[in-house]
This record gives sequence, structure tokens and C-alpha cells, in this order.
Amino acid sequence: MSFISIIIPFKKGKRYLRDCLDSLCQQNLTDEEIIIIINGNNEDNVSDLINEYNKHLNIHVEIFESEIGVGKARNEGLKIACGKYVYFIDSDDYLYSDALSKLIDEAARSDADFINGERINTYFIKNRFDEELQETTPLKLEKMSNEEFSFRLLVGNHTNDMEVLSCLHALIKREVIGDTLFGENNRYFSDYEFIMDIFDNINSFYGVENSIYAKRISDDPINLVSLSQEEKGDTFLLYCDEYKKVLNRISQKSDGKYRLLGEEMLDKFYREYYNNFAVNFARNPDKKWRTTYFEALHEILSDYNVGKLSLIRRIEMKAFQSKNTKKLKSIIQCRFISHRFMEMAGNYELVKQLIYLNIFNKQKINDNQILIDSFRGDFYSDSPKYLYEYLYEHYGDKYDFVWVMNRKGVKIPGNPKTVKKYSLNYFRQAAKSKYWLTNTRQAALLSKRPGQILISTWHGTPLKKLGFDMGNLYLDDPKSKFNYKKDSSEWNYLISPNSFTTDKLRSSFAYDGEVLEYGYPRNDILYNHDENLVEMTKENLNLPKDKKIILYAPTWRDDESYDIGKVRFNLKLDLNSLKESLSDEYIVLIRTHYFISNNLDLSAFEGFAFDVSRYEDIAELYLISDILITDYSSVFFDYANLKRPILFYTYDLNKYSEMLRGFYLDIYHDVPGPLLFTTEEVIDSIQNIEEIQNEYSEKYEEFYNRFCSIDDGNASKRIVEKIWK
Repeated sequence: MSFISIIIPFKKGKRYLRDCLDSLCQQNLTDEEIIIIINGNNEDNVSDLINEYNKHLNIHVEIFESEIGVGKARNEGLKIACGKYVYFIDSDDYLYSDALSKLIDEAARSDADFINGERINTYFIKNRFDEELQETTPLKLEKMSNEEFSFRLLVGNHTNDMEVLSCLHALIKREVIGDTLFGENNRYFSDYEFIMDIFDNINSFYGVENSIYAKRISDDPINLVSLSQEEKGDTFLLYCDEYKKVLNRISQKSDGKYRLLGEEMLDKFYREYYNNFAVNFARNPDKKWRTTYFEALHEILSDYNVGKLSLIRRIEMKAFQSKNTKKLKSIIQCRFISHRFMEMAGNYELVKQLIYLNIFNKQKINDNQILIDSFRGDFYSDSPKYLYEYLYEHYGDKYDFVWVMNRKGVKIPGNPKTVKKYSLNYFRQAAKSKYWLTNTRQAALLSKRPGQILISTWHGTPLKKLGFDMGNLYLDDPKSKFNYKKDSSEWNYLISPNSFTTDKLRSSFAYDGEVLEYGYPRNDILYNHDENLVEMTKENLNLPKDKKIILYAPTWRDDESYDIGKVRFNLKLDLNSLKESLSDEYIVLIRTHYFISNNLDLSAFEGFAFDVSRYEDIAELYLISDILITDYSSVFFDYANLKRPILFYTYDLNKYSEMLRGFYLDIYHDVPGPLLFTTEEVIDSIQNIEEIQNEYSEKYEEFYNRFCSIDDGNASKRIVEKIWK
């Protein structure tokens, strides 16, 4: 007999299961059995993963070919469980620090029937959960009894506002459970009936402080939808109905523990009213919030004890309980207005956004105005530049152009209007522009109006996985994948240079709209340029004309980010060695990703290494370069149009492919150049560049035909004729 039986239902989400098992390995378990119930067709094939963890954990696996549901999966686990205590954890959740160890220590000390800790909702991956706790204040025992604290943890303050009971993160004595089973016909609330069925048998409750269970909200609502994220029909009424079933059972009991549990549950429903229901009651156009939903919540909270509330909240709740809807709406509106004024005090950014939403978005749309944004207003470059120049040259008298440009003095043909991103004028011009043209995800603060047209050119054929195709995200914005879907839902057109890019951008953005697979406008110049442009570019950069040019263009890395949209870059190429070996024949241009926020200090390599990260147009740098060195950046797809040699400096290949992103291509076999892992290998390849070209000539030709065959210098023309007729 083990001390603890841990039951884990699993359906899908291999990367989530890894986090879950990782967190169990960190609990210093010594007398456990872990029962994994594989629930339904195991598309993820987790047997290899489970075998990996079986070296550290005592794991037993039961496999069911057809989906059996969470309730039945837990019941199958209970049939096997022989521990003194049973513990339930979902496969997409994980434990923080020594959360389970603390529960086990308390069980060994007190021998209580029910010992639980706190559940906290999170979008973060496991190794970023510390940041969640910085924004959340875990519950404290304070003056409560251990039993009262246990009930508060059971109901939960930091989980779904309408979820009132859960079996997760609680040690429950096996003898208390007995023959009790989860309801197998109730897909969403099998916990409720189970907890109430065993409640009579529990004589001692113990809540443990700072024992934190991370209840993960799936970061992929397309491919890994959790039960809590599934469409449940009329969700609000469903939650209310399930709560009332529990409330009816509690009302039939005289035991004090039921009264305490009922009070905690009512408090949680009051928080649901105050935080969520009220705003919908006052502002949601759906009348259900003032009729059907109002009646359902009123039935639950009609006798709620308002004596524990502050005076202002008490007045509001009494209006709710007396069904004085006119007075209630007025009170709620006053609450929101006062809150908004407090937010606006000294917050000019919020004021601008409110002006945009409530004033600018009501002005007439200019059917001939185009708002153009390249790399968040930092550059006059990329596909937006070449679409603009084609439009200006051929239809300049028909359209009003507005460029988002954060720097002054940038020379743009035609002298269009320029606006700084997030300035008041930016919002004004965005609101009235018929067309938005951008090569990145659109600004989150913008709200596209009916009648506006958004054209996304994106900014490259993807090598590294994006959006919904990625695994765990090591990013500062844990809701990043949700934003991918939000952004793509507003696109009217997506520009693509090849079928590969079309497929990958569709899947990564969950995009099902129109794709113009016409080539990239930014590559038109690679076919249409003349030698004057090459010479002029070199002169503008003050480059020596007697040296060949190496362009080094690395990408950014997720684990080097330190704030949303900000990444520090660490140069891993040894410039001392390159200079010593190559400076007689070559110079090096270094072009970092537009996300990179720090400037490179190349003062020690004056005349040999040049930082061109802020140069407007990378296409002009392609034209002057004899060799490209990159890693996982999409630049090599464009550079291949020139059929010049490409070297891949992939010093962190294993880490990048396995831990950070992963690739769409087989990088070992599909790229048109060698993978190099040291500066010495880079130098040797450059010194023998003709041999490298001969070695990769066949692969290069295959690559060109696959990714570059549509580009011919006329992409801008095709796109303009399609969108602007």
C-alpha cells in the first residue's frame, strides 16, 4: 500500500503532460503510485515520454482507445488506487515548487481526512509561473480555522469566478471515498456531485498555506481546448443551474460544515456578480443579461448577507436583490465612470484610446486613404514599402497615403503624411483609413471598423514555428496565441510568396480567409534593381569599395526577451577571429532582428564590422552582399532569389529546435547551405566558398524552385491590381 495514489486523466497535450510530470518529480515523492489514464485515441503517443519519467516516478498506465470522459477516467483510476490518500491532478496542470510535498507533510502530521492547497488560474508555462504569483496574492489563513481555510481553498478565489468546487489539489483519504464515483454522464461538473457525495464522510479538513497548484488555461484554444474553454451552450445558465443543485443539497443539511461551505460558495457568486455580471447587465446588448441571466443570478443571491459589504456595495446589492433594475443600472454606471476617471488620471495613453474608440471611430471613413505600417513604425521598408511605391507611381493622384513612422527625417517618395505610432493623430488616421497595410501583427489598441480592409503582408517565409504551431511559449505575453487568432480574424487579405508559406501561416494563425499567393513585394527589387542602387547603398553606409561583403543576419531568441516586444541580443560570432582571418578580403555587416532593443558596440572593429540594424531596407543590403550568414531567420528565403551563397551559423541548434521554437523544415537536409557550429567553421567555409557553392548547387536549385519561383519582380503589380482594381 502506497501513501498516495496520484490519478492523471490524459487525452492530448504532450507538452502539457511533460510540465505536469516535471512538477511531480520536484515534489520529493518517496511512497507514491501515479496512475495515468489515457483517455481516447493517443494522437500524441506519450508512451516514450512516460517511459522517460518512469525512471523517477512509479507510473502505472491504463489505455482506453475510445474517449471515456474525465469522470470515467478518474473512476478507472480509483479502481486501481491503493494509496492511503488519493490525489487528482489534470494532465494540463502543474504544481508550483513543493506544493504537494506540503500537503503530504501535513497529512503525515495530522492524519486529516481532507487536506488541500490553493488553485490559481494561469496562462503561463511552468518555468514562468513565478511571474503569475507576482500579480496574485495567495490566500492566507489569518484568523480562520483550518477547516474554514480549507473550504475557502476548495471553493477558490483565483480560479474561474463561477467554478465553486473542485477535487483538484486535495489529498483525500481513500477510506473516505469508499465506493463513491464521479458522474460519468456530466461532462463539465462531475467534481460537484463527487465532492458532495463524500462530504458527509469527511470529519477533518485542513487547508495548507502557500501550496500552489497551477490550473492552466490552455494557451492554444484551437488545438488544445480545455474543458473550461469548450463551448457549453448557454454557459452562464449552466453554471447557475449546477450551483443550485449543490445549494439544494446543502440546504438539506444541518451540519455546520455545510453552512460554512455554502457561505464560501455564495461569496464566490457575489464576486462573479460584482466583477463580471454587473458590466454585462449595464452594457451588453444581449437582453438576456437583464432578463434570463438576471433572474438566474437573483435566485441565487436574493438572500445574500449584505451586512459584510461596504456601504456603497451594500446599496448596489440591495438594488439588485429588490429587482430595482433602473436604480441598479444607474449605480453600476456610476461605479464604472468613477473607476474610469481614476484610471484616466495621469494616464494619457488611456485617454487617447478612449478618444479613438468613442470619437475618432465615429467619423466617416475615407475610402481613398491607406495607413501603412512596417515593423511597428520603425522602418520605411519591406513589402509595405514596395506596395506603396507601386501605388504611388501608378495611382498617386487617387489615394491619400499615411505612413506610420516613429523617426523624423525619413525620406519617403511623394511626401505622404506621417504619424508616430500611438500618437493621437495615429489613432485619428487609423480610424478614418479605408485600408490598413502592415507586415506584422496589427496594433492591439486598434479596433477595426466595419468597412475597413486590412492587408497583412507578414514579413517572411517562416522557418521557425509560429503561433498555434509552437509548443510552450517562453514569452512575456502568455496570451500570445490568443492574440494570433484575434489578429487573423481581422485580416481581409494575407500576402504569400509560395504554397509553403500559405500553409504555415494558415495553421499558425488559424486563418481561413483569402490568401494572395502572388510573391512578396519586398523581393521585386531583387529582380528590378540596377547597379546605381548598389553603388549608392555602399556610399550611404561609407563602406570600402574594394572589399567583398558578408551580411550576418541572425534572428531573435524567445529566452532573451525581457519585456513585451523587447529582446536583448548577445553576439556569438567571434569578430576578433573573423577580422584576423578575413579582413584583407571581406567586411561584415551585422543586421539584427527588429525586435532587438540593444545597440551593438563594434568600436573595436572599426572598418571591418558595421552595425546596419537600423538601415531602412534589408533588401538593399542583400544586393550589396556577396555572402549571407544567418541562423533561423527567414532572410535566407528572400536572399535565395539572388542565388548567392548562404551559410547557417547554428551554434544553439539543439536548444532552439527542442526547447524554444522548433522548425517547419528539416533544417539538416532542406536548407541550401552548411550548418556551422563554431566561428572556426564559419571562417573555413568563407575561405572555401566556391567549394561550398559547388557542393550545395543541386540543393540550392531545389530550394529556389520550391520557395522563390513565384517571385519575378511583379508581385506588387499583381497585388495592387487584385485589391485596388
